[in-house]
Order: sequence, then C-alpha cells, then structure tokens
Amino acid sequence: MEGTALTADLTLIAERRAALSALLGLLILGEPGPGLAELIGAIPALAALGSGDPAIATEYERVFLRGVPMYESVFRSDDGQHGGETISALVERYDRLGFTEFLEQRWRIAGPDHLGLQLRCLAHLCSQEAAAWRDGTPDKAMEAVEAERTFLAHHLAGWAPVAIQCALRHVGEGAYVPVLRAIADHLSEEFDRLRPAPDLGSQVECEPLPTNLGPARLSRLILAPATCGTWIDSAVIGLAARSIGAPWRPSDTRSSLRHVIADAETSGDLHIVLEPIAERLDVAITAHQHAAECSPGNAANARRWALTAATMRERLASIAETGMYGRDRLVDSETFTVSGPDADQLADAIDELVTDLRRQGLCVQRHTDQSSGLGTGGGL
Repeated sequence: MEGTALTADLTLIAERRAALSALLGLLILGEPGPGLAELIGAIPALAALGSGDPAIATEYERVFLRGVPMYESVFRSDDGQHGGETISALVERYDRLGFTEFLEQRWRIAGPDHLGLQLRCLAHLCSQEAAAWRDGTPDKAMEAVEAERTFLAHHLAGWAPVAIQCALRHVGEGAYVPVLRAIADHLSEEFDRLRPAPDLGSQVECEPLPTNLGPARLSRLILAPATCGTWIDSAVIGLAARSIGAPWRPSDTRSSLRHVIADAETSGDLHIVLEPIAERLDVAITAHQHAAECSPGNAANARRWALTAATMRERLASIAETGMYGRDRLVDSETFTVSGPDADQLADAIDELVTDLRRQGLCVQRHTDQSSGLGTGGGL
C-alpha cells in the first residue's frame, strides 16, 4: 500500500508540473482574449488576460512582439540574432523527444526556440513521466525524469532566467508581470528539483572580450546578451544617445547604438554614452548574483552570466577611461623595414608581429614594396 501511495503521489506531482508548464507556455504564446478565460478564470491575478480588453492585447504586443525577444538563440548566440545553430540543435532534440507542437501549431510568435514552446516541451516530458508512474513502470518514469533534467540543462537553464529578468524590467507594472513572475518561480522550482546546473564550487569562466574594438564591433558585443551579460534595450540606448544630444526617436532600432558610439568617439563623449549601459550592467550583475543564491540548482549558469556582465562592465570602464583604442592611439607613426634571406620565414614573422600588435589594440597599416619584395609595416 505504501508503494502504491508513493506512486500516486509521484503521478500527481508530475501531472501538476505538466499542467503548469503547459499553461505558462500557452500564456506567452497565445494572444490574450476570451479564449483564455476558461483556462485562467480561477486565477484572479491572471483574469485580465481573458477579459478581451484591447489594452491587454496592446500590452501583449509591447512585451512579447516589440520588447525583449524570448528566444534561446537571441540570448545564447554571439551575434544576438534569432536563428542559427541553436535552433537546429533544439529542433533535433524536439525530434528525439517526440515533441511536435512547434510544427503543428501556428502562433503569432514564430520560432521553435521561443520560451513558450520550451515550456510546452517540458510539459510534454512531465506528462510522459506521469504516465509512466501511472502505468507502474518506474524505469520509464526515471528515463523521463532524466530527459527533463537534460532538456533543462541544455536549453532552459542556460538562458530563460536571464530573459525573464530582462522582460520583467521592460514590462514595468503591466498585466503580464504575474505571468513572468510565475514562470520565473516555476523554473526555479524545476531547477532545484532536478538540479541541471548546481554550484559545485568549480571555477566559472567566460570567453575573454576582444581587445581590438571599433564602434561596430563594440556595439555588436553590447547588443548580444551572450557577450554583454544582459539585454540592453532601446530605452537604455535612447538614454545614451540623448546624453550627448544625438538624434533618437522611439522608433529607432537597437542597431543605432553603433552610430551613437561612433559619434561619441568623434566628439570625445564616449564615457558619457557608456554610462547608462554600465548602470544597466550593474543591475544585471546584482540580479545574476541574487539568482545564484536563490536557485542552487542553476547557480552555475547564474554565476556565469554574472561574470559575463562583470567582464563587459570592466571593459566599458576601461574604454571610458582610455578611449576606444587606448591612449597609445595618438603616438607618432613609425615606419620600419624588415628584410631577410628566407622570404617565407620573413612573411610569417611579419604576420605574427602584426597580429600580436592588433590584439593589443594598436592600429597597424601594412605596405609592401613590390620592387624589392620587402614587407614594411607602419602606422603604430
């Protein structure tokens, strides 16, 4: 009897987890309206989403269609763009898990890597676990549990908490705050239950930022959450632009940051432009550190995001102090000529020298004397 009662409890827990994951995924995939009323009628905090109020529909568009993009590829790719290998890997995993909803349904939000669909996939796995417990096949139930843990580790745990943090900052006090907070709480419980990435005290590392930066490259690094450590939204970029009197309209896209940085570099106001971005990074670092403390099952990922944001914060502080290319940019140019008996060895040595100098942030221009075949480098 005790074994039967335990199995019943495990079945009920898995069913409830599946239902909650499925509902939360649906609420950020499907647009608000009377169609949701039956699903959320018993939850007062969410009742507004099923009211049919046009203002709620406008809020949905502001948050999920024009706000923070809730896509794994955006938060995990080096360029911050939607698409690429992240989606390919996720679709392959969907196929292995037998999750097909991203093909069968037609949501206004497009992309299999959307948070809503990943929550629905987690619900699919929890339903399989519940069915296995109900059928008295604990080995299959444990296989389902391991599939849940793997899915969390390879996908949701690595980006979703950060995306939700950023969305909550963007949404303000709107109708979707309870939804986003419920997703954050639910995922935190799943992480602590399955512990896909606990903090085991090991050293957390992140890729170092390149040293040779211009306006275009710096803006790309800032706009990609994976290299910046958070999502820098248009409001922050607008604040940076207005701080130096640069033109900025609410309709301008985040890509305008490149031009703002270039203008600030020319005018000597780069430190002013970077200040609001640095302040946003300070907020993000604190949030990541708090997440590491509050969610032990996903602490390693939270610490990695904190380190990424801190690394970018340090780089911006350095740029604000010394300029885009450092103080050495203004030294006089020197021209030098290198010769030797082995042309191939000479060319390799020059290439290695130029590469090393550029890594240090120095501007190197190469000229070749075609008549003598000698390599000449200058413009240091």
